[in-house]
Amino acid sequence: MLAISSWIRSNRVVAFFLLTFAISWSLNGLVIGLGMEPSWTRWILSGFLSATGPAIAAVIVVHVSEDDLREWMRGIVRWRVHPKWYVAAIGIPAGIALGAAGVVAVLGGPIDFGAFSPNVLTLAFGIILGTFIGGGQEEIGWRGFAQPELQQRYGGLVAAVIIGILWGLWHLPLFFDPAAPHAQWPLASQLAYFVGITGFSVLLAWVYNGSGGSILLVMIMHGSENALGALVPLDVDLVIVDGIPDWGMLVTLTVSHVVLTVVVALLVIGIVGTSLRAENGPPARIRDAT
Repeated sequence: MLAISSWIRSNRVVAFFLLTFAISWSLNGLVIGLGMEPSWTRWILSGFLSATGPAIAAVIVVHVSEDDLREWMRGIVRWRVHPKWYVAAIGIPAGIALGAAGVVAVLGGPIDFGAFSPNVLTLAFGIILGTFIGGGQEEIGWRGFAQPELQQRYGGLVAAVIIGILWGLWHLPLFFDPAAPHAQWPLASQLAYFVGITGFSVLLAWVYNGSGGSILLVMIMHGSENALGALVPLDVDLVIVDGIPDWGMLVTLTVSHVVLTVVVALLVIGIVGTSLRAENGPPARIRDAT
């Protein structure tokens, strides 16, 4: 055990990613291997617990490294930041979703803005769920640990791209899970997904650094990204055929969403630079902070 602890302390980032993949892929593999049908048990294992892999890995590494775990975890409840970061965390995913819908509508895709009537309470509830149990919990590890660790060595942008690529690969089991929509997407949508997740990683890194290291803000942004797809006014009669989504009809929407995500990420880089405001973020090692 001492040898393992020593190795983790000397290889914090590598240990984090290895633990993250081991925890999450084991749970996903269990569900796929057993051929579990959709159920609450299945969702808890592959939908919720697997998504906590990055957070659990981060806690283990921080604890074994003898850093101040409580101090590090304060970022999860750091909500007192400038309001503009809340606007960015929610407004950017909303703007990208609606922008992509607009592009698809112009191209003659299955969008019906005449049916656009978003329910604010429903969307707010979706964001809350997305923040804490619908993907946002991943950010405790991705941005809360890996981003500050990597950007100390490589800078904000390179760190965000590295995380984005590994974050995308972390989702690979979903593309082999018959019950997950990822496995049913056309190849164009699957490839676009990996590009989009890297672009979104850049935006998350920018919000994390700009908000002074608020893990909560990036959790909200991640949750908003997952929840605000509900803003897109799909023409359900065209997209849903006999109760089954026609994923081919949604390729243009997926690609448009990815293109807009990358464009916004490039705009951010052009405005704030490749540091992504990393100089304003917290130090990688909490115990070294003054």
